[in-house]
Amino acid sequence: MASLDDLKQMSEKKSRECKVQSSAFSISLGVLAPANFIFVVGAALLSLVAGASILIENQIIFNLQAGIMAIVSGGFTIIHSKLGCDQYQAECKKLVSYYKGIAEDYSNLSLIGDADELKKELDALNKELSKTIKNSSIFPFDWAIDLANKRSTQ
Repeated sequence: MASLDDLKQMSEKKSRECKVQSSAFSISLGVLAPANFIFVVGAALLSLVAGASILIENQIIFNLQAGIMAIVSGGFTIIHSKLGCDQYQAECKKLVSYYKGIAEDYSNLSLIGDADELKKELDALNKELSKTIKNSSIFPFDWAIDLANKRSTQ
């Protein structure tokens, strides 16, 4: 059976790993924000401008420009929806919070002074974490994990 110190070291290690995962998902979200803005807001604005016939009538834009804007707008919308950007970002936001919370739970295990109780609580958290990982359909970008690991060791 693992000693109390061994169990506390395991819980500290899991806490660090969960903090890294939370940070990696947060970094991934941060990188996607500009693309999300372009694909969602850009598509809406291009579509709005392309559809504003008053601009064509007043020769502010021409038919060709309006057509190109409509095509680009449609392309942005297709890319955004086919990549599942909204779903990915929503799941990322949930997992950022989840990993922050479970990291805190692992950290709180250091307050337990009884090895049997600590082992029981550690096992319960490990099972919860395992279930979440199994049920997750998304992952942070690999480079975001690397960056989060570097930040956690600084």
